Amino acid sequence: MKYAYKVLVNVSFSHTYFSNKVFAGLVFTPSSSTQLLFLNNGLLFKQNYGGFTIAFDTNFNGEKRSREEFISSIINCRFIATLNDFNFYNYTAVAEIDISKKVFHFYNAIDDNEVLNKSLHSGEFVSEYDLKNIADFDETYFVKPFAILDLKIAPDLLENYSLNFKAKETIWRYILMGEHLQSLNSPAIIDNNGKEPFDGPEYLKFSGTKGLAFRSKKAISFSETSVQNFQLVENFDIETGRYKVVMRALPKANPELITLIKEENTIANNNYSEIFIN
Repeated sequence: MKYAYKVLVNVSFSHTYFSNKVFAGLVFTPSSSTQLLFLNNGLLFKQNYGGFTIAFDTNFNGEKRSREEFISSIINCRFIATLNDFNFYNYTAVAEIDISKKVFHFYNAIDDNEVLNKSLHSGEFVSEYDLKNIADFDETYFVKPFAILDLKIAPDLLENYSLNFKAKETIWRYILMGEHLQSLNSPAIIDNNGKEPFDGPEYLKFSGTKGLAFRSKKAISFSETSVQNFQLVENFDIETGRYKVVMRALPKANPELITLIKEENTIANNNYSEIFIN
């Protein structure tokens, strides 16, 4: 018997944190009932780098069939996702703090404008709005999955869907701790274009010592390999654009080190990345 498989549907995972925008930290597995459905309907599941593919046998039980013919009937499939990247929540924009009893719930659907949505989540990116209490599902899981995907194979099934994650943004704060750095004349932190994206300096106290701090004017997105570079300069003259370079490339913020600073101000994002310079 010859098998001839064609693509039924592709699902890809993307993340703005990575330079290639591909997220390879998820592994999806068909549920036991879905595996049986696949076996009975001539479907093949294949996990890919940054996604998975479902293919159908075009010559099933001796009868040829097209994709259009196959999706004319409705088949409900469920997939369970595990997360292999333990740093995921450090660099991913999800506002939910306690997810111990929640899972992400993804599904293919039609949006409010009755347009087929290529993403499997509610917004442009996966967010806390896609979380659902694990108790709301009709199955019991010995280990709480990262996500549950309900994929309906039906006449409106698209060939390509996606899960899109966004990198977390934090307020970056460079803190100069060394005395030689604190004694600089008119210090500033500038970007590649000579612009000043940081406010400051201001003195902060740390357990009997003090540091000279510069705070980014807006939140900065984490990136695996950021092309954005900041440098420490002195004798900075904003009118003429002249300055003397002290440190040409300051270290980037570490996604594993985030401080939640509660203060009464107008900054919407109180997640800080503090970078100490000695």
